[in-house]
Amino acid sequence: MLVGNKCDLENIRAVSVEEGKALAEEEGLFFMETSALDSTNVQTAFEIVIREIYNNISRKVLNSDSYKAELSVNR
Repeated sequence: MLVGNKCDLENIRAVSVEEGKALAEEEGLFFMETSALDSTNVQTAFEIVIREIYNNISRKVLNSDSYKAELSVNR
């Protein structure tokens, strides 16, 4: 995930939304903008990161040989 912070400071923006989205796309990332000042998307950003970590770990466990062996033993 690529997060652009301080989206509330539009008048002094250093990176455009388009530039942020383009970089995120190049790197295969999700892009979002946040503002800690007014809490824009802060909680959402953390929720997305946590969900992705959980999904990645779940996929690794389901694809691991030890999990597959355990499933076949318990049949």
